[in-house]
Amino acid sequence: MIRCAKMNSNGNDFIAVDNMDLAYDTEFLRKFAVRACRRREAIGADGVLVTEPSAERAFKMRLFNCDGSEGEMCGNGARCMALFAVERGIVQAPEMTFETLGGDVRATVCGSTVSLDLAPVSLAGAVMDARASVGPYTFNYSFLTVGVPHAVLFLDARDETDDWYRAMGRTLRHATELFPQGANVNFAFRRPEKDTIEVLTYERGVEDLTLSCGTGSTAAAIAAMVLGHTGTAVDVINPGGVNRVRLSFESDTVLLPVLAGTVVYVGDLELYEFPLMQ
Repeated sequence: MIRCAKMNSNGNDFIAVDNMDLAYDTEFLRKFAVRACRRREAIGADGVLVTEPSAERAFKMRLFNCDGSEGEMCGNGARCMALFAVERGIVQAPEMTFETLGGDVRATVCGSTVSLDLAPVSLAGAVMDARASVGPYTFNYSFLTVGVPHAVLFLDARDETDDWYRAMGRTLRHATELFPQGANVNFAFRRPEKDTIEVLTYERGVEDLTLSCGTGSTAAAIAAMVLGHTGTAVDVINPGGVNRVRLSFESDTVLLPVLAGTVVYVGDLELYEFPLMQ
């Protein structure tokens, strides 16, 4: 029996597992993610979040995508992990710092709202508003790492079907000539409201459009600010809800992002191991 929880942040949904006793090894967690994340056939989720011990922080967050790959970081997932850690007693206070493969994250839980101080983002190697062609698509893009690699494409209007964005996202996600490690692809659209953008994300690992992406929202907000579309406080509208991104400069080339949004703790689950792992 595997005890876990179903959670979501702006529709980006996860299965959360407490592995502080290291009962489950990496191979088990990979297989578990593939089996348990299947929609209609199992619980269904964009990925599996795991808490494990950390030598220096409150805990370590691990993310296994629904294809079994391990991701470096997920903003919406990190928000879910923070609330999960509070609810499960892994931490004793609403403020915590935890470890991820994409850097340390400081989180504050206030009811259903969780705010994250993400790891610093360097603009030194970022690409801003470059022109490229991949397959049938010609576009301008920005590229930067917010825990994981992100491409941001500002488009005039969201006037294509989801299947069109899905196809373009899939093509660009595998464009290793531009993105050697692959990339999450964020389609961004300016809004008439001040300091507001709309974002639709094709996520690497999920291999589909998702309802929300926290690091994608942050990457898009950074690109919007650098390109002069917004200021340093940006509301990012995702299909699943709003991510609020606040940016400050640590230096000329290093940004300190804060990401805030809501989290829903859907419920606790007990899953039978054998049907999932066979």
